[in-house]
Amino acid sequence: GSRQNMRCVFQASGTGNQFIYAGAIRRLGLDVGITRGGTLFWAVFARNSRIGRGTLRGNYVGASANAALGLGLGANVLIGGSRRTITLQPLSVEGQFGVNLALTVTSLRLR
Repeated sequence: GSRQNMRCVFQASGTGNQFIYAGAIRRLGLDVGITRGGTLFWAVFARNSRIGRGTLRGNYVGASANAALGLGLGANVLIGGSRRTITLQPLSVEGQFGVNLALTVTSLRLR
């Protein structure tokens, strides 16, 4: 398994407003290798369109698959957040650099 701290920026598509979150992603399962830094991109789906400061806070859970040999890619499927009403796009795009192979159960905590 592994744990990585992260800085997250949500940008609202309609208004362009930005909200910053601190987060930690934990993976449990097959997670072998070393990576350094990376970028995740998710689309955010919510039951209503009123996403403001703090709306994305909470715990998310799902599954991840990542592979890297030099430059790598990954996919994450996570759901949770405020009263489990937020879905982070079913497949995210993740870019990382290192040597890694991971098939894990994943949790993400945003504050």
